[in-house]
Amino acid sequence: MSKDKVYGYGISIITIILLLLYTWFLPIQNYFPDFLQDLNILNVTVTDALLWPVYLATLMVGFIIAWIGITMATTPPPEPIDLDDLNLEDEDFDEEEKD
Repeated sequence: MSKDKVYGYGISIITIILLLLYTWFLPIQNYFPDFLQDLNILNVTVTDALLWPVYLATLMVGFIIAWIGITMATTPPPEPIDLDDLNLEDEDFDEEEKD
């Protein structure tokens, strides 16, 4: 298995695990409101109006990252370029060097 496939599957699996953990620990704010108030630096309360848009944006970014990982894992590697088939002529390079 190539490095790109390993990296792709790794990115996808780690991202999905982090999204599941983020979803699992999201209800902590309801059980430990004093803990969140201690983290309140800018005097902004954590409410559902702020919680759901941030949660949905995090899910969206996470799914995009997982999608990129799956794409990396399933895309075949590019074929090597054969320099003999490029039909490069030495005259083109000589003209550029003279200018």
